[in-house]
Amino acid sequence: MSKSNPFKERQARKAAGQVAVPVQPGALPAAPTSTGAAPVPFAQGRPEKMLTLADLPEPVETPEATGDLSEEEEQILALCMRGVKQFEDAWWVMGKAMANISTRRLYRKTHATFADFARDVFNKSRPIAYEEMTSYSIGELLSARADKAFEENSNGVSARADIPSIGKKAAGALNPVTKDYGPETSIAVHETIKDATGKTATVKAITGIVQQLPRKEEKELTQEELTALARELAANTANTGREGQREQANDENPVPGLEALRSAVTQLEAAHRALAPARIKKALEEDPEETTSLLASAQETAVKAASRASSFLPRPT
Repeated sequence: MSKSNPFKERQARKAAGQVAVPVQPGALPAAPTSTGAAPVPFAQGRPEKMLTLADLPEPVETPEATGDLSEEEEQILALCMRGVKQFEDAWWVMGKAMANISTRRLYRKTHATFADFARDVFNKSRPIAYEEMTSYSIGELLSARADKAFEENSNGVSARADIPSIGKKAAGALNPVTKDYGPETSIAVHETIKDATGKTATVKAITGIVQQLPRKEEKELTQEELTALARELAANTANTGREGQREQANDENPVPGLEALRSAVTQLEAAHRALAPARIKKALEEDPEETTSLLASAQETAVKAASRASSFLPRPT
């Protein structure tokens, strides 16, 4: 059976008139103004002004919003969709636009739920959309520090070498920290990991370290305590990597067996701590099927590790 293509399926539904799109590119109403004055239209044939984060309102929870969109809501939705169109590669702007559409319930113009809207309009699953909506605050904070015009910064978050840069996937890996402590702390943790490893940290490395940090509901830490723990974990990860490289580069002088075993057990214990019940429950709420698959894989690996360890332990007499 061939694998389904969500994008092609969405295109087919649109062609059949089964997908409602709130606004069409090129026919967007002008952005609402704070003064109430009529906006000045752009001359025909000229490109619209590039949006900045300041042009988007703050996402506001409006659970009571029902019925048709008001004139102001129509303008905000059009502005958000214009932001999505102009900044498809600037993930932090798209994240903030999606956050507005979700929290203000603007999706109700064409869809019953934000999950359906995200799937049909953005071609994103609900968990992915919410992850990007959480991580946009890091990009917003970093872009505000850049010393170049925002239009020139749409792909490389930072304009200067001394301003920390981060990609969408790395920011997503920091989402647990962002949710618990905010974007400032997330950036501090990211920079700490980078300093401890002496290089730009990979998404895999960030994910592994963040998973070992306690969630706020388990144990609340100050920013100093959190970054100190991140530094320790990052240093251990870097040391483990260097040990592996030395062992591979020089087979005549391998890492002592006891040291290698101790490192493996430390990583195993860290993985066990990362599988905290609160994290598992959260993952089950977001995607039960994928979470169940991951837990089954973890269980299989744990059984193999236990079986291997048991085979070397003395048998009881």
